[in-house]
Amino acid sequence: MPTSRENIEKWSWKYWLLRHYQDFVFRLYFKTEIVGLEKIPKDTTLIFAPNHQNALIDALGMLSLYPDWQPIFLARADIFKKPAIIKILTFLKIMPVYRIRDGFENLSLNDEIFLKTMDVLNNKNGLIILPEGNHAGFKRLRQLKKGIARIAFQAEDASNGTLNIHIVPVGLEYSNYVRFHSNFHIRLGKPFEVKKYLDLYHQNKALAYNALIAELESGMKKEMIHIEDEDNYNAYITIIDLFTERFIQKRKLPKTQNQKFLIDKDLVAKLDALKQSNLNEFNGLISKANEYDGLLKENGVCKKAAPLSMKKAAILPLKATLLLATFPLFIYGGINNFIQIFTPYKLSLKFQDPQFHSSIKHAVGLILFPLMYIIQTLIFGLIVKDGLLTLGYFVSLPLGAFIVYHWRKHFIKLSRTISMLKFMRSHPEKAKKINDLFNDIYIRIENMIL
Repeated sequence: MPTSRENIEKWSWKYWLLRHYQDFVFRLYFKTEIVGLEKIPKDTTLIFAPNHQNALIDALGMLSLYPDWQPIFLARADIFKKPAIIKILTFLKIMPVYRIRDGFENLSLNDEIFLKTMDVLNNKNGLIILPEGNHAGFKRLRQLKKGIARIAFQAEDASNGTLNIHIVPVGLEYSNYVRFHSNFHIRLGKPFEVKKYLDLYHQNKALAYNALIAELESGMKKEMIHIEDEDNYNAYITIIDLFTERFIQKRKLPKTQNQKFLIDKDLVAKLDALKQSNLNEFNGLISKANEYDGLLKENGVCKKAAPLSMKKAAILPLKATLLLATFPLFIYGGINNFIQIFTPYKLSLKFQDPQFHSSIKHAVGLILFPLMYIIQTLIFGLIVKDGLLTLGYFVSLPLGAFIVYHWRKHFIKLSRTISMLKFMRSHPEKAKKINDLFNDIYIRIENMIL
C-alpha cells in the first residue's frame, strides 16, 4: 500500500479544517436540506450509497450529513493518473477502484484497496460509494454496478459477520445542477444489513450480489425522483415545474424542499399509474405538456413567468427604482469581485459536460475568493495606511459579492417580466393559448393528486 494512503482512515486535523470551510462555502452555493438522519443507527459500520447526478458536488454534499465525520470515498481509478492528483485525492480521503477498462493488469490493485477498505470499515469512518459508477444529469436511477455488493460481502465475510455492515440508500435531488444558491435535498433511506445475505453469498455469489443490488435499487428509488419513462421524460419535468410550487403556494403548505419532493414523487407515481390505466388520457396530457413547453421555448417565455398576467406590471416602477438606486453598490461589488466571480465561470465553460460546471465553480471559488480578498485588502491597506478603513474595506468585499448576486437576480426577474408583458401585448392569442394550456394541465394534475 502506498505510504500516502496508509493512514487514510485516521482522523486528520488538516482535513477537519478544510472540511468545515468547504461545508460553509458549500451551503452558500447550495441551500441544503437533509431528511432521514434519525434512521441511521449509531456505532454501526455504514456504507452510504447515493445516486450520482452532479459530478464532484454529489460527494461534497454527502460531507454535510455530520459536522465532524471524515468518511472515505471510492471513485473510478481513471482520475488517479498524475502524482499531484493522487496526493490531492488521497488527502481528500478518496480511494480508487479499478475496472477492466482501466487495464486488466491493474485489477490486482483492487486487492490492496480492499485491505485498506477493511481498515476504513473497522474504524467506522463511513464509506461512500456512488453505485451508478458515473454521473448523468437527469432524474432517473441508472443500472447499479455490482462493486458495492462485492466490497460489502467481502468485508462482512472477512469479519465473519462481526462488522454488521449496513448499507444506507441515499437520494440526492437538485433544483438546478449549476446555478448558485439552488436547492440541494438529501434523503436518507432505511439502512439494511448485509449479513442477512451472507448465507446466500456462501452458496452463490452471483445470486447474493443480485439480491443486495435489488434491495439497494428499491431503497434508492424511494428516496429520489425517478422518472422511468425515458420517451416522455421532458414532459414529466414540464408538468412538475408547472404544478408543484404553485400547488404548495395555493394550498399554503410548508415551503420546504422535502414538501416539494413528496409532491413531485406522488406526481410521478400518478402519471405512471395513469399511463397503465388510461393510455389515451395519459398521451393527451403528455401532448398538452409538450405543446405548452414548445410554446414557451418558441416565444422565449420563462417557465416561472406562467401563468402570464398583466398584474405584474404594477410593481415594475418600484422594482426599477430600487434597482437604479442600488446600481452603484452593484458596480462597487462587481469591480471588487470581478476576478473571483468571472474566473470560476470562465474555467467551468472549458468542460463540455455541464455536470462539471458547479464542481469547477465551487472548487475554484473555494480558493480564489479568500485569496483575492487577502490580496486586495493588503493592497488597500498599503495605499490608505488606515487600519479602520482597511477593516471596513475587507468587510465590504463579501457584502459586495452578496449585493452583486441579489441585484443581478432581481434585474433578470425584471427583464423577464418586461419581456413577458411585451409578449402579452404583441401576441395576445399566443399568451392566451399558453395560459389555457397551463390551467388545463394544472387542473388535471390537481384532480389526480387530490
